[in-house]
Amino acid sequence: MLEVDRLTVTFRDLRILRDLSFSLERGETLGIVGESGSGKTVTALSIMGLLPRWLGMEGAIRLSGRNIAGLSETNLCALRGRRIGMIFQEPMTALNPVQRVGDQIAEGLVLHGVMDREAAKVEAIRLIGRVGLDRPEQRARSYPHELSGGQRQRVMIAMAIACRPDVLIADEPTSALDVTVQAEILTLLREIRDETGMAMLMISHDLAVISRIADRVLVLYGGAPMEMGPTKALLSAPRQPYTRGLLAAIPRGTARATRLSPIPGHVPDLRSVPDGCPFSNRCPRADETCARTTPPPEQATTRAWCHHLDRGGAG
Repeated sequence: MLEVDRLTVTFRDLRILRDLSFSLERGETLGIVGESGSGKTVTALSIMGLLPRWLGMEGAIRLSGRNIAGLSETNLCALRGRRIGMIFQEPMTALNPVQRVGDQIAEGLVLHGVMDREAAKVEAIRLIGRVGLDRPEQRARSYPHELSGGQRQRVMIAMAIACRPDVLIADEPTSALDVTVQAEILTLLREIRDETGMAMLMISHDLAVISRIADRVLVLYGGAPMEMGPTKALLSAPRQPYTRGLLAAIPRGTARATRLSPIPGHVPDLRSVPDGCPFSNRCPRADETCARTTPPPEQATTRAWCHHLDRGGAG
């Protein structure tokens, strides 16, 4: 359904994404995780064709076999919403503040020729009810500021699925929600995926969220892949030092009973990312080879990028 092949995004001589490749099948969910600045949102914007013009992009992005990288804005507009939907990270900034939410949901249906305006208004009300909002007719007449954060997120989901896209990209859809609403949103996304058969790309920094919805996981750091594989295998037996570090940093038990094990250091800015493995300046097992040479992927239960996977602490 979706194939990303050696995607590289640059700003002048700085690499924001490095030779990123993955595929996504119909009905499958791929979770992308990593610290802030790892390249998760840039990956989503690349697929949607929403990168700023001053960024360079190389590689292929194939949707049902068609390379959509480098398409004109007109052709991309025909795909956005219709073939690829996206739930943006902050609905309050993604929604139009001066337009009723029902009209915003109906707009995509009309623009893509799915139905006429009157039918689209009826469908918008149905979708508002489908995503779990009460009194859908009344909600359709609301403006974004009249809704809570969880309600706005549900409106964003309704907009993203209105045209029944083949691929849905969800960029941190639960990050600003409380635990109860978060669980409801994840359940809703799973139901919609199973109901429509769409492929889903779930972006999050929260491994607990990813474990509940993703079939496979891709770990990013410094714009480069670190490890990729089935969710259960990757989270239960990570092979790459960065993946291990992420899992070790998750709080367990009560705050008084356990100590956090944070990854030392900070995510480097683009000007100081090593030429080789981008994690080498924070990795306890790194050597000169790691800093100079990009590690090749090693395929086992998961696919991991590391020079030292055969040393005890990394695999």
